[in-house]
Amino acid sequence: MNYFINYLNQLSALSPESAEAIDHITIHRNIPKHTLLLQNGSVCREFHFLERGLARVFYYKDGKEVTAWFASANQIVSAIDSLFTGNPSQYNIEILEDSVVWSLQYHKIEPVFEKYPGVERLGRLLITNNYLLLDERMKLFAFCTAEERYERLLLQIPDILQKVKLGQIASYLGISQEHLSRIRAGYKR
Repeated sequence: MNYFINYLNQLSALSPESAEAIDHITIHRNIPKHTLLLQNGSVCREFHFLERGLARVFYYKDGKEVTAWFASANQIVSAIDSLFTGNPSQYNIEILEDSVVWSLQYHKIEPVFEKYPGVERLGRLLITNNYLLLDERMKLFAFCTAEERYERLLLQIPDILQKVKLGQIASYLGISQEHLSRIRAGYKR
């Protein structure tokens, strides 16, 4: 059975008909590492649910890559602003390790929302969950030290140091790579 549907059923039970409708429009993909799911300047037309793997959302500022987000198993990754508005995205989405992804095209989910109110409710739950993750990220920068942000990242993705370049982690934390090295040297689990 579709792993994404199993995940959705954990949030709120789907009727067999609505589960079949979602299954019909869901694309299962095995995506190799270093694949760009979205390149800046393109319009985002899909959202992706990671069954397994790791993805990074990043953008360029002053010619340098800035990591905005990491998504791991059981999370959705997309450029939501572009998806909803149809405007080109400023973000890139890169798969960082071989991943199993379930993708849905936005234009195909809208009719399912209209036909099955329970699916629309699930869509709102997913958007709410993603908003809360974004809010948590904003609070990390507002209220936490770099050391605390590093600790939270390790709690969220314990093996991230084995999977992601240190420069990308430093960028995500909003610090220099040298500062990250000092934090790592003094960090005790």
